[in-house]
Amino acid sequence: MEHIQTLEQKIDYLRKTLQEKENELFEMKRNWMPMQPNSTQPEFTTLYSRNENVTKVQYGNKLPKWAIERYSRQILLPDIGVVGQEKLCNAKVLIVGAGGLGCPAAVYLAGAGIGEIGIIDYDKVDITNIHRQILHGECDQDKSKAESAAETLKSINSNIKITPYMVQLDSTNALEIMSKYDVVLDCTDNVPTRYLLNDACVMTKLPLISGSALKMEGQLTVYGYRSQGNIEKEVYQGPCYRCVFPQPPPAETVGSCSANGVAGPIPGVIGALQALEAIKLLVGHKYEKLLVERLLIFDGDDVTFRTVKLRSRNLSCPVCSENPEITKLIDYEVFCKSQAKEKDVDLQILTPECRISAQKLKELLESSDKRHLLIDVRNEEEFNMCRIDGAVNYPIEQLHGTKVEEIKKMVHENSQVTFICRRGNDSQIAAKMVLDHINEDHKEKIKDLIGGLHSWSENIDHEFPVY
Repeated sequence: MEHIQTLEQKIDYLRKTLQEKENELFEMKRNWMPMQPNSTQPEFTTLYSRNENVTKVQYGNKLPKWAIERYSRQILLPDIGVVGQEKLCNAKVLIVGAGGLGCPAAVYLAGAGIGEIGIIDYDKVDITNIHRQILHGECDQDKSKAESAAETLKSINSNIKITPYMVQLDSTNALEIMSKYDVVLDCTDNVPTRYLLNDACVMTKLPLISGSALKMEGQLTVYGYRSQGNIEKEVYQGPCYRCVFPQPPPAETVGSCSANGVAGPIPGVIGALQALEAIKLLVGHKYEKLLVERLLIFDGDDVTFRTVKLRSRNLSCPVCSENPEITKLIDYEVFCKSQAKEKDVDLQILTPECRISAQKLKELLESSDKRHLLIDVRNEEEFNMCRIDGAVNYPIEQLHGTKVEEIKKMVHENSQVTFICRRGNDSQIAAKMVLDHINEDHKEKIKDLIGGLHSWSENIDHEFPVY
């Protein structure tokens, strides 16, 4: 064990050294590049040949030989061309979330030659991420997702700048970070962050390309689009997220990949399309060709795409109207009544005397003088993946009517009934439902497992899978 820890420390040191050397190389390339006369465009972050006898293949003194060769396949497209490629090389894109959506989006943006890509993610790589988050590998477990993504992207394109942000985006830092970029990609999985990104994008006048993926379905649209008055006859402004969704949905109606699952290719499809919309927007496509005021829906079950029309911009929107009510960022967890960090969710519904630890549950199960019933309230698929021996499955979404009556009868027949779930949240809800419908003299029999099966795995059975 000591040898493993020493090796991990050495690897961590080498990673940090590599990061420092890559940054040093990046600065050297930028400093060695000759200045372009009378150019108002930002300089390309790459190394030019210093041999004056070598003819440089350029366009308008802006696009060097290496860029023409590297990006030739997309430069050949009339919708991009040399001018469009120049715009991509000078663009700065911020990706919020280095997960299932952010990873494929970042891959294609890096490949396209976006000048600078920022990646925000507070989380660390977990083994459950790797089936869909393609920038991370097995060797990256417990490593910052933002750092892991940045390292992989640098191996894809060393000529661009990658800036990782290992922070939780919130009202205190959003405007400062986002104001450095041209486009923002919402690759998150929670409602508070969506409202935060929307409001910050409106305040910084940035377009927001928003994607989502869950189970076998994905969605994509563009919020906050603004046309340039000197290009189009009429200035057009698309709806923001609040125009379409003025109020957040109830927290209990919002699903997540960790709770509901997702097929890996689904966020792959949506993330790739987010990158495509960003490229189109940056090269100057008008709103008619973008997903502005339209929502793309991808159904992986039957592999179909369809688009639905969204509400137009609300001229009385509290954030994007001419006279907004919201002029500064707020507490979005309070506004949405839900947390931005799903992994930190820890409901406190039951009183302490109605809850037991994993160790206490183990002792009770090993006691032969009492009849102890375990009721697992996870869905059938989860129950079939792994379960404690002897547990019976009553999915929480089915706990109503006759099912509650069945459980009440089992409570009368057993000395104790313990509800269990994955993390100790749904089990509290289920226990509370039964406690509210049972006689007072049987209530002391009903318990729930603190921390759920995660706690059971950590404290009792280390072979029990955590997912």
